[in-house]
Amino acid sequence: MLLLFILLLIVFSIPAVQTSLAEKLTKTIREKNDVNIEIGRVSLSYFGGVQVNEIFIEDHHQDTLIYTKELRTSLLSLGKLINNSPNLGKTTLQQFKMRMRRYEGEDLDNMGVFISKLSSDSTSSSKPFTLSVSNLQVLDGKYSFIDENNKYPEIIKFDKLGINADDFTVEGSEIKADIQLIRAHDRRGMQINRLSTNFLYNPTNMRLDDLEIITENSEIYANIDFDYDEGDFGDFFNKVKINADFTESQVSSTDLQVFYDAFGEDEMLNLTTNLNGTLNDLQLNDLQLFGLDRSAVYGDLNLKGAFTGEAEDFQLSGTLRNFSSNYYDLVNFLPGILRGKLPQELSSFGSVRIIGNTTITSSSVAMDIDLSSQLGSATADLDFNNLNDADNAGYSGNLKVKDFNIGRLIENKQVGKTSFNLDIKGTGFTADNLNTQLRGQISKLGFKGYNYSNIRVIGNMRAPVFNGNLAINDPSLRMEFNGLADLSSEINNYDFEASVAYADLYKMNIIDRDTISIFKGDVIMNMEGTSIDDAVGEILLLNTSYENPMDLYRFDDFSIKSSFAGNVRTIEVNSPDVISGQMKGRFNLSELQALFQNSIGSIYTNYEPNVITNNQYMEFDFDIYNKIVEVFYPDLTLSPNTFLRGRVESDESEFKLNFRSPKIDLFNNMFQEVNLQVDNTNPIYNTYFEADSVTTGTYNFSEFSFINVTQRDTLFIRSEFKGGKYDRDVFNLNLFHTINKENQSVVGIQRSDFTFKDNTWYINQNRNKNNKFVFENSFRDITIDSLVMNHGNEEIRLSGVVRDSTYKDLNMEFSNVDLYKITPEIDSLDIGGRLNGELDVLQEKGAYYPNTSMLIDSLKINKILLGNMKLDVSGNENLTNYTVNASLQKEEIESLSAVGDINVEGSQPTIDLDIDLQKLNMAAFSPLGGEVLSNIRGFASGSATVSGDYKNPDFGGSIRLNNAGLTIPYLNVDIDLLNQAQVNLTQQQFVFDNVDIQDTKYKTRGVLDGSISHENFTKWFLNLGINTDRLLVLDTEAEEDALYYGTAFISGDATIAGPTDQLVIEVNATTEEGTIFKIPLSDEESVGDNSYIHFLTPEEKAARAAGEEIEIPEVKGIELVFDLDVTRDAEVEVVIDQTSGSTLRGRGAGNLLLEINTNGKFNMWGDFIVYEGVYNFKYAGLVQKVFNVRSGGSINWDGNPLRAELDVSAIYSLDANPAVLLENPSINRKIPVDVVINLQGQVIQPEINFDIQFPTASSVVRSELEYRMDDRASRELQALFLVTQNAFYSEFGLRQTAITGTLAERASSIVNDIFADEDGKFQVGVNYVQGDRTPDQQTVDRFGLTLSTQISERVLINGQVGVPIGGTTESVIVGDLEIDFLLNEDGSLRATVFNRENNIQFIGEEIGFTQGVGLSYSVDFDTFKELIRKITNKELEVQNTQQPKQEKMEVKNSLAPDYINFPEDDNELE
Repeated sequence: MLLLFILLLIVFSIPAVQTSLAEKLTKTIREKNDVNIEIGRVSLSYFGGVQVNEIFIEDHHQDTLIYTKELRTSLLSLGKLINNSPNLGKTTLQQFKMRMRRYEGEDLDNMGVFISKLSSDSTSSSKPFTLSVSNLQVLDGKYSFIDENNKYPEIIKFDKLGINADDFTVEGSEIKADIQLIRAHDRRGMQINRLSTNFLYNPTNMRLDDLEIITENSEIYANIDFDYDEGDFGDFFNKVKINADFTESQVSSTDLQVFYDAFGEDEMLNLTTNLNGTLNDLQLNDLQLFGLDRSAVYGDLNLKGAFTGEAEDFQLSGTLRNFSSNYYDLVNFLPGILRGKLPQELSSFGSVRIIGNTTITSSSVAMDIDLSSQLGSATADLDFNNLNDADNAGYSGNLKVKDFNIGRLIENKQVGKTSFNLDIKGTGFTADNLNTQLRGQISKLGFKGYNYSNIRVIGNMRAPVFNGNLAINDPSLRMEFNGLADLSSEINNYDFEASVAYADLYKMNIIDRDTISIFKGDVIMNMEGTSIDDAVGEILLLNTSYENPMDLYRFDDFSIKSSFAGNVRTIEVNSPDVISGQMKGRFNLSELQALFQNSIGSIYTNYEPNVITNNQYMEFDFDIYNKIVEVFYPDLTLSPNTFLRGRVESDESEFKLNFRSPKIDLFNNMFQEVNLQVDNTNPIYNTYFEADSVTTGTYNFSEFSFINVTQRDTLFIRSEFKGGKYDRDVFNLNLFHTINKENQSVVGIQRSDFTFKDNTWYINQNRNKNNKFVFENSFRDITIDSLVMNHGNEEIRLSGVVRDSTYKDLNMEFSNVDLYKITPEIDSLDIGGRLNGELDVLQEKGAYYPNTSMLIDSLKINKILLGNMKLDVSGNENLTNYTVNASLQKEEIESLSAVGDINVEGSQPTIDLDIDLQKLNMAAFSPLGGEVLSNIRGFASGSATVSGDYKNPDFGGSIRLNNAGLTIPYLNVDIDLLNQAQVNLTQQQFVFDNVDIQDTKYKTRGVLDGSISHENFTKWFLNLGINTDRLLVLDTEAEEDALYYGTAFISGDATIAGPTDQLVIEVNATTEEGTIFKIPLSDEESVGDNSYIHFLTPEEKAARAAGEEIEIPEVKGIELVFDLDVTRDAEVEVVIDQTSGSTLRGRGAGNLLLEINTNGKFNMWGDFIVYEGVYNFKYAGLVQKVFNVRSGGSINWDGNPLRAELDVSAIYSLDANPAVLLENPSINRKIPVDVVINLQGQVIQPEINFDIQFPTASSVVRSELEYRMDDRASRELQALFLVTQNAFYSEFGLRQTAITGTLAERASSIVNDIFADEDGKFQVGVNYVQGDRTPDQQTVDRFGLTLSTQISERVLINGQVGVPIGGTTESVIVGDLEIDFLLNEDGSLRATVFNRENNIQFIGEEIGFTQGVGLSYSVDFDTFKELIRKITNKELEVQNTQQPKQEKMEVKNSLAPDYINFPEDDNELE
């Protein structure tokens, strides 16, 4: 056998044998199957392999069906090959080609014909052809399918085909294969990266089980079954039936373009569904399709005509459980069908969600759906057609809409949401082509922010025509429209009546200036014509009235009539309240504007006139009344006797105009005595305008006039006026105006001059022709050509381009210019210095990009010399980057340096600067603090960076402040920043980190913390905090109308926050020693209040006449909020009389809340309990009485500081002789008397009760004296005399002794003040007491000496000695003396030695004295238990376990109310 096998190999290796074998095989197959197959050569290998070369299979039209250059396989059974059933092992095809073609007029393609031949029985004894291959691989193959019966014959063309399949069998007409992988590239662009499936094919069925197709863009997972008859593949889209299940597949529209080029690019869809039918009539069951941007389809759909290639064949219908999409998704998915055809207005619907039944084609939509979108919701039973023609798109059906934003749909912001139920039929979606028949009810329609209701409509709406009935019964509008406005015929006809029963124009937001704006009236229109140029008829306004807050205006009937007499037209306007007059002549209203333009432009030779009808002229004469102007144009006010008249012609371009008005107020700009005359045929002047004065909000003119005249093609203008705050600026301008060859306006400046800040500048001093402006008629593009201004040797040149408010490109040159002369007068900013250099400024998109090289010699800001400033800014070639180099140098010290770049490339310009400071004088910027901060001083040194957004950059770095400080004028506090205060810069903040501060007067200190921020250096904000143990916060003197003044020291916390012009200072602190807070009472305030009087400004008067309300701008300043814990260290003083100096002063404790601002606000809340105090009453410089305030009194504030509630008792102590009360003239000694004044009620007008007490008198004497004054009237009379005359009242009235006694008392007070020391430990005083000299009694005067001293810590001396004067007892020394010896540490145990003069001394008796020695022990206690404990120095044993808590709740010894607690001793205050 081995020898036989070797012999066979040798035989089959002979080429002649191989060729003979190939011919034998092809002959056998050809004879058995009637197919033409040619094989070039068959080779056998030593191991059983077979190689077949040049295999060619011819189709039935003798064209190539299959060709492969080489087939390698292994022959498993030679017998089966001979029996027409080859069985092959692994088979590889190289350069395989299959060309399937369906020839014109045939049902089967050439492959179908070939397979049928293989499967047919050529003879009764032959068996069907059978081929089995264990593994089939195709390398570098090509496949094509061409259908000559199709409009587009080329169906598929694959190259780079690769196949790997197992168990490939061909059994008759059936082909099976387990395809592991197919790769191919479609010549139309689709790349199949992987296709795998269990494949079955026979003449009537093809199955692809477990199909997986992966392309560059899509992934498909499915089971597909194709059913067909022979020849159906020739019309695959229409005849081959498909039953497929797709699961979680992703399909790209890019791949779909291979089959239908109307699909878009790169749109992804996720697909899960069951589908059956043909591709052009495909039923999708339980469709779940979602993707694109915001699109989804859930439902059962039928898709027709998707693959015919014709847009009109496309139809999508079905039941939608949820259809969500939007305009852009639809257009992007099917741009070939919808782009440019689907109305753009539908994009405003946003995402649309539809539930219901619908049918969609490329040009129509039929729907019975519920719809929701971002425009609103609707229920629609509608048919849309001609959607591929946006201008003629039609619709019909019923539409119920709820809150639908129709304004957004028609692109009209004034139209809002609507709700309606309408039957509609019409065409057009836009305002230009809308033509709709309407019938139904509109329950809501928004327009200009108002929702109209109860609207009934029947008619046709065709923009801008309506024919029908419109009835509105809205709370703000009741009207009915009946009639026709028809533009359809050759001659338009307007015949309608509109009756407005009530229209609230304010509520409907038609007029917003009048809160009451009611219009009523009827409009009747009866006109016809093809246009306004030949319209004939009349418009009437009848029974018209208008009501606003000022009045009810009733207007006479208003009529406009148009008529023709031949070709002369007359338009009459007749209304005595509005305007009366006529226009008459041959003219077209549509060309009226152009007629006036040509008449004015005719003064220029090179003016290009508008093309208008020839032989036109018009004469006009109108009287204008202010009544209608006052009602509807409140920004314009015309005085009586305002008229307008003139004539205009087309051919001769004659134009005459005469307008005069005594006064015009236009947009708050006041023109007085206005006279305008225009006559373009006048040889002396063409236009003359004058106004006595022009008042604007920014700059005022007076004696304003200009006159112009035309010479050749140039209009020469001379204008003179004065300006400025005090009319010190004088302008003399000589201009000319012409039109150049490009039809642009040219305004040139001849030699002119103006005086600004008392300096005269000349424009075009050398009279050249380059000082001019060139601009279009729209004033958008203005070119400035070499404008030159001179003042002595100072010169400014300006040139450049201005397009609009967002773009400017200007170049300025400065030569020896004094900055003070050209800078406007700005509050808090005064700039000086000598400027030289160039400045190029480019403004683009709201940002400014300078390009400059300037030098300012001796720069002064607010009269502070800062030095010489140099600024260089240069841009690169394409102006995308600017280099900045700026410096400020004084006396070889560069106080400011800024170096860096500004990058403007891209949409967000950036800045990167390094800034260095060295002793920069901040005093120059002090006035910027205005009234809030002043005396800003110091020198700044450090470095910083400016980076980030050019328009709003961030800052970083740190700055040291030397000798820095500032003053708060309102508080009169000047503060130093100590220890080279460091300020850190971060983003847009200046951060102060625990900076020590000190007031410059008392040297009190605190710590400053926080930040100062800004918005691009325009708006400044403070957020600062101060912490202190003792700091001066107020140091003001008395001034006229001052609400408060004094000196205040606090300990605690304070914050300063808000913008610089509206600061809020909040203080939460405790008063410290040295605090004296004074509140002056104003007599004028107590008399009355004139806050109800307000004088109207001219603006307010005009606004009130127009029914407007003037909003008074908020006055800004400093707001202070003090939450103070007032201690005994603070002294509160109420200045009763600022002229005499009478004051109520005291010390105590309490809590006060004060709100104060710089605009006069002063509020106080809280309670103040007086521990000690005096009422110092002064009058005329002679009378000075001191009342000592009793401890325990209170002052309560509840807002107004001058309405404080007093509950205070004050004592005035004096010595007076009680003889007149006791009716005993023999008594010759004065005794101590206390006049007690009880003050209750408001501080400016308290209720006063008097009481008189005798502290040293015996009980018998006291009882007798009190008996003599047992009624209130007696007490008040005696109290007044005791205070004013130092004596009890007697029937002899005022005595000379009272006056001399007062003078003596005042002199004694002055001497006492001289000898008193500051701490009060040693006080010496003199006392002169006037004796009584009445007819009943004569007592001597007495000169005394008082002494109060503390010899040591343990010995106290108080005494008063006196010597009688002018009597017989002048050698006698009288008086009182008391010496206290403190025997223990706290002074509660003391011994006393005293000598006292007797209370009552009768005339003739010697002066009596009482002496004594005593021992006293004082104990403070609240309960009897506490008294025992302190005496025995032992604690009582108490069983109560709550004793500690009870001790805390011991009864207080304060007289304050229960809700106010004070510390028991001074130590607790600390």
